[in-house]
Amino acid sequence: MDITLLGTGNPQPNLRRAGPSNHLAIGKQSVLLDCGSGTVHQLVKAGRDAKDLDYLFITHMHSDHTVDIAHVLITGWIRYRDKPIRIVGPPQTKEFVARVLHAFEFDLRLRRLEDRVGKNIMTVEVTEVSDGDVFEADGWKATAVEVEHGYVKPSLGFVFDDGKAKIMVSGDTTGCDAVRDASRGVDLLVHELMRDSESGDPHDDKLAAVPELRRRIIESHTCPHQLGPIARTADVPRLALTHMSAATDDAWVRDIIASDYKGEIIMGEDLTTITV
Repeated sequence: MDITLLGTGNPQPNLRRAGPSNHLAIGKQSVLLDCGSGTVHQLVKAGRDAKDLDYLFITHMHSDHTVDIAHVLITGWIRYRDKPIRIVGPPQTKEFVARVLHAFEFDLRLRRLEDRVGKNIMTVEVTEVSDGDVFEADGWKATAVEVEHGYVKPSLGFVFDDGKAKIMVSGDTTGCDAVRDASRGVDLLVHELMRDSESGDPHDDKLAAVPELRRRIIESHTCPHQLGPIARTADVPRLALTHMSAATDDAWVRDIIASDYKGEIIMGEDLTTITV
């Protein structure tokens, strides 16, 4: 099983990191996890094609994780997709996808995409999952884990298991017991990171006048001081970091985490591929 960190950024746009998105190659199947800004272009850079995707998993409904869903779907049909795509996400996903398709109804009709690929190919099946639900696929499974993304509820992480290896992807979360517990026995933990430099968080100056909003954002994410204990107590052999800014201080982050955790630390960069 391979995971490619397509986009390792956050809502703040920058040239170093695309929006949050990951690609998993599980057996012969192509799986996308989250769909941030630039996902389709990152797929191309990674040698993948939107038309070949079998599944799209969504962790939560924040725009930086969903904004390219229309691009992924429509590009697949434009490129003559020959199989339906299935979307898996938290409650609210069905309504969200329906609204996206409705928003682009005029475009889809003008392009006559149904004539290109057939109505059955353009039928998007959506499965909503909650904490503990197991989604069974062809030779692998994904277990939903409800994480603590502050005011964003529900928000999910996923454990992908092909019978030979396991990967836990946290989604957006603060450092929480749910991630730690779900990560026990996995081969790789892919975890978000909010504060990625010693100078402070990216919202500090901008939200000085609204401290309650600043606090709410900070308490919805994970700082490096929390990551070491999580990875150590879960006993994961490898930890990959994502959801960072363009100004990530790799050395500072690595030193903080390594003070608690002795496993391999992978500072995520766009298009990094990890085999487990």
